[in-house]
Amino acid sequence: MSGAGQGPTASLVDAIAAADSQLDGPVAATATVARQGGRNAAPGHRYVLLSIASAHYAVREAFVTELERVPKITLVPHVPAWVRGVTNLRGDILSVIDMRTFLGLDSSPSHSARMLVVRLLHEEFATGLLVDGVDRIVAVTPEQITPPESALEGPLAPYLSGICEIDDRIVAILDLDRLLRSSAIRQFEEHTDETGDVEAGSLALTTTDRDGAEGAL
Repeated sequence: MSGAGQGPTASLVDAIAAADSQLDGPVAATATVARQGGRNAAPGHRYVLLSIASAHYAVREAFVTELERVPKITLVPHVPAWVRGVTNLRGDILSVIDMRTFLGLDSSPSHSARMLVVRLLHEEFATGLLVDGVDRIVAVTPEQITPPESALEGPLAPYLSGICEIDDRIVAILDLDRLLRSSAIRQFEEHTDETGDVEAGSLALTTTDRDGAEGAL
């Protein structure tokens, strides 16, 4: 993980448009929707809508600093399969987490896949999350978020704060603060020795088996 805490050079809706500007078809059309939805949304917390397999999630825009096409990623040994590796983002070294694999799904790169650079609000801690797609930004009021009718299951269940309905879709609210502070994710922090150098093997993690199914939360 990186301690990068730099803010975005442009709004996230502009980043979505820029990332998709050279694409054809539905994804390019989504960029226009994202721009309109982000700027004209009703009062409430702003959320970025994203998809992983057939499931839809929303994360607070405040935690998202950048949206990138999937970058070149360097593999790192001795880590769980859901740690895709590390990438150099303008001088900042970020660990990259494949959210499909985190859910126990097969990694399936697609034309619409994106990397969200996310960070904690009050701590220098950032990482990259690979998702299947980014839709747009919407405003969601606390009243729209409700507990699920039944207990949620799957690796992300402990980090989901509720569900809401957006455009006839059930969307799970993913609490990035809780996820980024979890013991699973914080294993990736660099540890330094007494000389200040990064210890060899600091990214060597204990592999955890995670079960999941297509579309599982």
